[in-house]
Amino acid sequence: MDDGGCLRGLPVLGHLHLLASMPHLALRSLARAHGPVMLLRLGRVPAVVVSSAAGAEEVMRTRDLAFASRPRSAMAERFLYGPDVAFAPYGEYWRICVVQLLSARRTLSFRRVREQEATALAERVRDKAGAPFDLSELLTEYANDVVSRAAFGDESARGLFDGGDRGREQIRKVFTDFEKLIGTEPVGELLPWLGWVDAVRGLEGKIKRTFEALDGLLDKVIDDRRRRLPPNGDDGNAHHRDFVDVLLDVHKHGKESGIQLETNEIKAIILDMFSGGTDTTSTVMEWAMAELVTHPRAMRKVQDEIRAAVGSTGSVDEGHVAQLHYLKAVVKETPRH
Repeated sequence: MDDGGCLRGLPVLGHLHLLASMPHLALRSLARAHGPVMLLRLGRVPAVVVSSAAGAEEVMRTRDLAFASRPRSAMAERFLYGPDVAFAPYGEYWRICVVQLLSARRTLSFRRVREQEATALAERVRDKAGAPFDLSELLTEYANDVVSRAAFGDESARGLFDGGDRGREQIRKVFTDFEKLIGTEPVGELLPWLGWVDAVRGLEGKIKRTFEALDGLLDKVIDDRRRRLPPNGDDGNAHHRDFVDVLLDVHKHGKESGIQLETNEIKAIILDMFSGGTDTTSTVMEWAMAELVTHPRAMRKVQDEIRAAVGSTGSVDEGHVAQLHYLKAVVKETPRH
């Protein structure tokens, strides 16, 4: 450790060389050796690593307001329409997302979508019975389809897939590329003098192509919704409005309460929903299945609990979740492994 409580690193590189190809395992080893709170320097970027339950509670719950704003990221700025949107401090934009889009009432309104897509997922798995298949791919499709329908509504989602299966795959690829890129750390972000590497390896071109495809897709959805929205903004179906409906309503009436929500802000919030709601959902489900496969006793316990809750109905719906205590514990435990 140096005098500032930071692990001693290399000039310029800092501690990048310590992370190797599996950063999560490297960070676990470093935490065991140096304690649950460490200051690392990733090139020019300082990063505080918290590796204990007590430290996580301090950051995420006790002092959550102090850590609620995002650090700057050049990649997110490129995709989320600039720093004023992507990195607005904790405040009005966050309130819009929580109050307007993620309230308990709004979440409940999408129950039909979640259950329909879960049924479709189960049917896809059943169709592949006895043959090997990529569960990760199916789970990603499920998460993407749920978020697409919640964000765009059934009609707009169907309109995006006018090209049939080919159109659906193209759109999924655009969002998959977006999710991968938004989590990518360009070399130039950490080591500015090596920024040219990003251009040489084609990262800049891929960013530009993916952003243009996303921007065009979102323009199509928003323009289509504006044309179909009644003049008074009330479609008579308030309980089943999708994210675009809600955000256009805020755009139309929010200025009265001091909220300046323009088209680019609407696009950025929708992309936030995708980046936060697809990869995380499918990853947790994938890892939960992997853990259950390697722990047969836990798998049997989950199966027995589900069968007892479902009874003779033969299918699981969200009404059964309150009875699935062990399954909920599995989901909560999965991110720890």
